[in-house]
Amino acid sequence: MAFPETQLHMPIRSISLPSRIHHPSAKFQAALSQLQTCQNSSSDSQSLQVSLFNLSELYHSLHQLNHSLPTAQAEHSLDVSATLLDACDATRNLILTLKEHLLNLQSALRRKGKSMEVQIKEYFVFRKKIKKETSKLILGLKKLDGSETTALAVSLLRSLFMFLSTTTSMKTNTCTLKFVSKLIGGGRSSSSIMSELENLDLVLRSDGDNSKEVKKTLEILEERTEGLEAALDSLFKSLVQYRVYLLNILTTHS
Repeated sequence: MAFPETQLHMPIRSISLPSRIHHPSAKFQAALSQLQTCQNSSSDSQSLQVSLFNLSELYHSLHQLNHSLPTAQAEHSLDVSATLLDACDATRNLILTLKEHLLNLQSALRRKGKSMEVQIKEYFVFRKKIKKETSKLILGLKKLDGSETTALAVSLLRSLFMFLSTTTSMKTNTCTLKFVSKLIGGGRSSSSIMSELENLDLVLRSDGDNSKEVKKTLEILEERTEGLEAALDSLFKSLVQYRVYLLNILTTHS
């Protein structure tokens, strides 16, 4: 005798396995390790961008540790963070102004004529200003001392200042420029020869018609500066959060 099929609706208990726990101390150590690794790499804009994001993550995880610091240490860390914030903000402003000059150069290149000469002169005047501004910022950073995190932050910002301020006064011809471009295009990064900004200096100072090379270099540098700007924004926010964490500690101790 055939029995009719019956559907048994049994309650099924879902079993959820615990996801991997990212403990704040583990995140801090991971960010610290990545930053230390990046510090040993080249100082082109892309490497600096990655390092800045790692430093941002380091400070973000640092305030999540929720350790109770002695009052004196919290006050010292608060002073250090203020100097780092000022340096970060000043560097963001320099990069924003640099982007404006790059856009002006691109616009003048499309229009052609004497406007390009004017923009090139203004660009090199600004490059000199960057050198002066970053020299002041480096002096401010020299006064800082403290933890390994502070030392890494100072070292990274100094590398960023060097990237922004190092210039080349070398003048070259179109043949030399094509040779440099061939080296870069052949797999060697621009940082193995010069930084992206130094490469732009070289291109703008070269003789002959090199409008295509100028256009290409400006487009690359505009993209790279946007990456640096985003990384500095991230670092700025993490430093602000870290200061709030320190202020909470001082409020609790008072």
